[in-house]
Amino acid sequence: MTQDYISYIRSKVGHDKIILNFAGGILADGNGRILLQKRSDFGSYGLPGGAMELGESSKEACEREFFEETGIKVEATRLLNVYTKDENHYPNGDEVQTVVILYEVKALEAFDITDFHNGETLEVGFYSEAEIAELEPVFDKHRRMIAEYFADTFALGN
Repeated sequence: MTQDYISYIRSKVGHDKIILNFAGGILADGNGRILLQKRSDFGSYGLPGGAMELGESSKEACEREFFEETGIKVEATRLLNVYTKDENHYPNGDEVQTVVILYEVKALEAFDITDFHNGETLEVGFYSEAEIAELEPVFDKHRRMIAEYFADTFALGN
């Protein structure tokens, strides 16, 4: 549905900037590390998440996207922040201002991410704050979200 919706909007406005709503999650492993995915579209590391579908809540979108991109069934347990000023410039020329609703999530069952990959995800893994600081490339906006998470201080008005 999401791609059909986005395609429909794009058929009307072309590559012009539009606002799209996204939801994502942070999963901690209890050892000071969080899960990141390496995305196939940009080749960058980031937090699992994606576009909301029509009729879907941000919590539902977070849980669905997390599973699609990592193979891990999660429950969104805490709203962390809402980010509204970031922009994406896609390889196909599409321009987007994003609204990102970020949750803390917990895994609902045991999982194995050793060899997980699909059309959207090249790899997934748990990384410490220090490891993420050295990891390249990481989406800039995700670096900010990750830094806020580790500091447990979320800036409003982003």
